[in-house]
Amino acid sequence: MLFKHDRDYADLSAELSDELDWQPGFLKTLVHHLDVTAFAIEPVSGLLAVGTSGGVVSIHGSPGVECRLVITEPPASRVRILQFAASLFKLLCVDDHDRLHIWDLTTPGRPKMQRIVNLPQPINSLTVSPSHAHAFIALANGVVKTYDLLCLRMSPYATPNLWAAYEKDIQSKGMPAIATPGSMVTVDVVVHPRDLNLLFVAYGGGVILSDLNECSTVRAYELVLPPGAPGGIGYQDPEILLPRRPSVTAIAVHPSGHILAVGHADGSIAFWALEDEDKPLRVCTLDSEEDEDVSTLDVTKLEAALPHGQPKEPHLGGPLDVREPIFKITWSGFPNSSDPRGGDTVLTVFGGFSHETPPGLTTFLLPPLNPPAPPTPSSNAQADQNLHSETRGAMRASLLPRDCYTYTTSAPVQDFLLLPHANPHFAGAWDPRAVLLLTDSDVDGSGDTRVVEAHEFPPPVFLTSKASPPDEHAPADPADDPQTALTQELEDTLQSMTLTADPRPVRVPSAFWGVYGNTLVKVEKDAYAVLTRESSGGDRALPVRGGIAWIDDPEGHMKQTKYQPHRILITHHPDFVVRFQDFSSQQLLSSPENPLSSSFPTELPALTIELASLLADPSLHLTPSRTARRTSPVPSQHSSRPPSVSSLIPEDTARIGSVHIAPESLECVIVLRTGAVVLYKLDNPNESASFAPKDLSDAELVSLEHVNVRTGLRYHPFLGIKPAHGQVSACAVSDIGFLAVAYASGALLVIDLRGPRIIMRSGTSALSERSFLHRHSVEPIQSLTWTVCKIASDPIARIRLIAISASGDAAIHTLMRSEGGAFAVSGPPVSVDAVAKPLAGDSSVVLDARSGGRCRANRNGLATALATPDSDDAEEAGTKKCVWVSAGAKGARCSADVDGERIAKVDWGSKVGAVRRVAVIHKSNACALVAFTERDEALVYSLPYLELLHTLPLGLPNSHSPTAPLTTDDTGDILTITTHSSGLARSTHLTTLFSSRRTAPFAAPLVDLAHRRGTVPAQPSPVALGPASVLGSWLGYFGVGAVGGEQIDALLAGPDRPAPPQPRAPPTPYTPKDSEPRGSASSSVQAASASMSSGVSDLYNRLGTALAERGYKLGDLEESFKSLEEGSKGMLSQAKQLAAQQTMKRWYNF
Repeated sequence: MLFKHDRDYADLSAELSDELDWQPGFLKTLVHHLDVTAFAIEPVSGLLAVGTSGGVVSIHGSPGVECRLVITEPPASRVRILQFAASLFKLLCVDDHDRLHIWDLTTPGRPKMQRIVNLPQPINSLTVSPSHAHAFIALANGVVKTYDLLCLRMSPYATPNLWAAYEKDIQSKGMPAIATPGSMVTVDVVVHPRDLNLLFVAYGGGVILSDLNECSTVRAYELVLPPGAPGGIGYQDPEILLPRRPSVTAIAVHPSGHILAVGHADGSIAFWALEDEDKPLRVCTLDSEEDEDVSTLDVTKLEAALPHGQPKEPHLGGPLDVREPIFKITWSGFPNSSDPRGGDTVLTVFGGFSHETPPGLTTFLLPPLNPPAPPTPSSNAQADQNLHSETRGAMRASLLPRDCYTYTTSAPVQDFLLLPHANPHFAGAWDPRAVLLLTDSDVDGSGDTRVVEAHEFPPPVFLTSKASPPDEHAPADPADDPQTALTQELEDTLQSMTLTADPRPVRVPSAFWGVYGNTLVKVEKDAYAVLTRESSGGDRALPVRGGIAWIDDPEGHMKQTKYQPHRILITHHPDFVVRFQDFSSQQLLSSPENPLSSSFPTELPALTIELASLLADPSLHLTPSRTARRTSPVPSQHSSRPPSVSSLIPEDTARIGSVHIAPESLECVIVLRTGAVVLYKLDNPNESASFAPKDLSDAELVSLEHVNVRTGLRYHPFLGIKPAHGQVSACAVSDIGFLAVAYASGALLVIDLRGPRIIMRSGTSALSERSFLHRHSVEPIQSLTWTVCKIASDPIARIRLIAISASGDAAIHTLMRSEGGAFAVSGPPVSVDAVAKPLAGDSSVVLDARSGGRCRANRNGLATALATPDSDDAEEAGTKKCVWVSAGAKGARCSADVDGERIAKVDWGSKVGAVRRVAVIHKSNACALVAFTERDEALVYSLPYLELLHTLPLGLPNSHSPTAPLTTDDTGDILTITTHSSGLARSTHLTTLFSSRRTAPFAAPLVDLAHRRGTVPAQPSPVALGPASVLGSWLGYFGVGAVGGEQIDALLAGPDRPAPPQPRAPPTPYTPKDSEPRGSASSSVQAASASMSSGVSDLYNRLGTALAERGYKLGDLEESFKSLEEGSKGMLSQAKQLAAQQTMKRWYNF
C-alpha cells in the first residue's frame, strides 16, 4: 500500500530487484555427534575415529581433516567396536549385526571399503596387534577366530573354547566346579605386550593364557572366593558362607608382562602373577585398605557382620549396596625409568563404584615392579615354576597405590579412551597424554545422547606423589634458620600454585560439543582483528594430528573468498559455557601445497566464557536461592577430584537463553532463562587487590569485576543483574555503553555501564503496587533497539531506545547527557505505532533514507549525538532523513523518521504460512527486507516501499525442522539447526541467499590420511622379572625365543596363504595450475590448453580407477563362484559315494 509522500524516498532495493541477484544455496553442514558408541586412536598417525549409533564412522586428524564413513547395508547400523590396524593402516569396525567392516586408509582421498565379513556367531571382542597383520575375533561361543587383514580372508587358525576344555579337565580330576552363568563366554582377548606368542583369552569363568605356537593352555587364572571371604559385595552377600566365583568382566596386563589385572562382576580386581595361577597376588576393590585382601577370610570381621551366624535373606535385609562391575581396565607405563622393567605405572579403572558414589573414572598410581633376586633355592625346594615368597612380596608391594585420583563426571561414564603419545604397543596405553570420557548427557533423561569430554592424563597430582628424600645437610629444626624456613615456605607456595591437583581440560573438536543455540555475527575488520588476536585460551587441544586436507577449486572461485566479510559464530552449551568460533570463509583458503591450517569453523578458545563459577557463588545472587546439588566424595583415603563447579549450581537453574554481542565494543551479554543477566567485557581483567564485590547503588545490580577467570581467557565478568523481575523478554546492548533489559513482567531497565547504574526503571514499581489479580495486565516488551537518529517530533539526532510491546505499542526513550557528564532519560517516552508480535531478528531497524545504512548506536553515532547544535555534524544530522522498519508476525511497515508518516505497510497473508524471522539484508550498497517462512521460503520485499520482489525457496536440508531455530546476519547467510528431543543440536546447516561463486570453498575437503605418517615402533622386547641374568622362567619368556610378527602371521595364516594383493597406484592429487605473468596471449592459450588436458587426463584417470575397481570386484565374484562350484562338486561326489555305500550295504544285507 502506497501513500502520497512515498516517492520522496529513494528506492533502497533497486540493486536487488533482479531475481538473478538472489541465488539461495546450501553451503555446509556441521554435524554434532550426540550418539557416540565407540572410539579408537591410531597413535602412529594421530588419527581419532568415532562411531555412532546411526552407523556413521567419523575420522578426525589434523586441522580440517575429517572423513565421514557410513554403514549403508543395512542403514543406521550401530557401531559397536572400532579398532585401527596400525601395521597396515586400516580401520576395522564391528556393527550390531556382527559384521566386520575393513577400510584402507593408505590411499589419498576417501578411505576405501575393502571387505565386509559376516561372522557365524556374535562378536564379543576384536583385538589387533601393531606387530602383525592378523585380527583376533572372539565369538560368543568361546571360539577365537583369526582374520588375515593383508590377504583379506579368514585364516585357518582358530582357538577352540579353552575354558570349556579347562573345566572338563578339572572335573575329570575329581575337583568340583562352581557353576557360573556365562562362564564359557569370551569377554576379551589381549596379546601379551612383550611376547606375541602368548595370548590372554578372558572368559566369564576366568582367564586362559594360551601358547599360539603349541596350541595349548599355559595357565588358567580362576578366582574362587572361599566361604567367609567378603569379595566385592562385602559381608552383606547372602552367599558369603559358600564358595563363589565372580564372573570376569575386564582384563589388563602390566607393561612388563608379568602381572595380570582381572576385573570381576562384583566390583573386585584380582592381580595375578604370570608365573602363579594358584593364588592371586591381591584382590581388592576401589576403596580397599592397603593391607586388605577381599579374597581372604577374616574371622573377626565375619563374626561381627554375622552376629547370628547366618547371613540375612535378601528380602529381609533390604536392598544390597552392590557395586558396579569392573567394565574396563587399562595399565599404562611411561618412559620414566632406566630399569627395563619400567617405573611407576597408572591403573585406570572404569566401574567398581557403589551406588551412592558419584560417577567417574578412577586412576591409581602404582610403584615400579622391580623385585630383587630371590635367595638361592635349597636342594629340596620345588622347581622354579612357583614364585619365591620374597619375589611374591615385592610384586604385591608394587600393587599398593601411592595415590588415587577420580575424574568425576556429571553423568555416568559409558567408556573411556587413552590417547598415547606415539606408541601403539601395550594395548594403546603407553605414555598417554589425555583421556577421552564418554558419558551420558545430564540434560537428556532418556539416555539417548552421549557427551565426549577430554582431560589431561595422568593427573598432575601423580607427579608430586613421590616423597623427596630428606636432605642430610638441612638443619634439623627450621626454627634454627628463619631464612631457610621462609625460603622453603615460599617454594612450597609457588609449587602449590603452579601444580594443581585437577587435570586441565583438553579441548575436543566442535563435532563433540553439545550445543543449545547459536548466534551468527558479522564483524568489521578491526573488530575481527581484536577477537582473533589471541587464541590459545590457556588449555590444550586434543592431540590428534594425522593427515592433511585441502579444498579442490578447479573453477578458481576460491579467490573470491577474500572479499567475503568476517563472521563469528557464538554457541552456548548445557554446562553454562559460551564459545566463539571464527566462521569466516577465508579459513578455507588452501591447496595441496598449502593445506588447511585450521578447522572450519575455527575455535577461539581465548574468548570462551564460563558462567558456572558465577552461578555457583551464592553471594552473587545470580541464581534462585535453592539448595544446590551436593556431591559426596569418593570413600577413599586417597586424593580425588573435588566436585565440579557445575555440580554446585542449583538443580532448577535454567540454561542460557540467548547471547548478545556489541559488534564494535565487543561487550557480550548472556541472558539466562531464570531472568539473570551477565555482562562480560573483553580484555578487562581485575587489577585491584579486592576480592569482594564493589558496592552499587542499585539493588538489582551486582558488580563482578572482582571475579577472576581461568588463566588465558580474555572475557572477564563485569556486571550482573539479579533475577528479580522474572524471565527476560528482550535485551539490547549498544556499542556506547548502554544496556536495556525487558522482562515478561512488564519491567524495563536501562543501565549506563559507566557506573554502572540504572538510569531508568519502567513498570517495576507499578507492578509491585498492583494486586495479585491485576499483575498480569502489564504488557511485556518484546523488542528493544538502540539507535542514534532524529525523529519527526525531535529533529536533532540523539541516543534513542525503541521498545515495542506484544500489541504493537512502541515507545521511544531519548537519552541525553547533563552538564555534569552523566546520561539520563529525558522526559516521557514518545508513543508510536508498530507491528504487533515482533519477530526474532530485525523486527525494528532504523535505516538512513539515502544510503540504506543502519543508524547504529556506535562511536560515530555517539559523536553525532554529543555534537553542539551549531556544529557541522549536528547540522548534517538534522537534515538526514531516516526510515524505521518494524516487522511482526502479521506483517511489516515503514515509517518516516520513526514517529513520522507511514510510508508503506504489508501483510504477509495466510498463503505463505507463518513467518519465523525477518532480516534486513545488505548487499551491493542496497538493502531489502526478507521474511523467512515455515515453508522454508524467503519473501523479499523492497525498502522502504515493501513491494514483494521475489519468493525464494531456501533449499534447506531434509533433516531440518520448520520449527527449529533460525539465525541470520545482515549479509544473507542463514544458520538452521536440527535438534534432538533434548533440545541439543544434532547438526547445524549453513545456507545463503547469495550462493554465486561461494560454494567452492565449502565443498568437502580432499584428504590424505597417510601424509607424514611415521613408522610403527619395533615390538617391545621381553624383560626379566628379577635382575638381569638372575631369574629365569620355564615359559621361555624372559628374553629367550622371542617371536616376531612375520612368524605369527605365517603361523596363523597357514601354509596355503595366498599372495597378498598388490597395492594399486594412488590417484594423483589435484595440482593447481602455475600462475604465469600477464600480458602474454600465448601463455593464456597454453594455460587453457593445459587446463583442458589436465581435465581430460583426470577424467581418464578416474575412469581407469573405476574400471580397475570394477575388475577387482568381478574377480572377487569369480572367486566366490569358483568356490561354490568346487563345493557343489565335492557335495556331488560325496553323495555318489554315499549312494554306492548304501547299495553295497543292501547287497550284503547289512
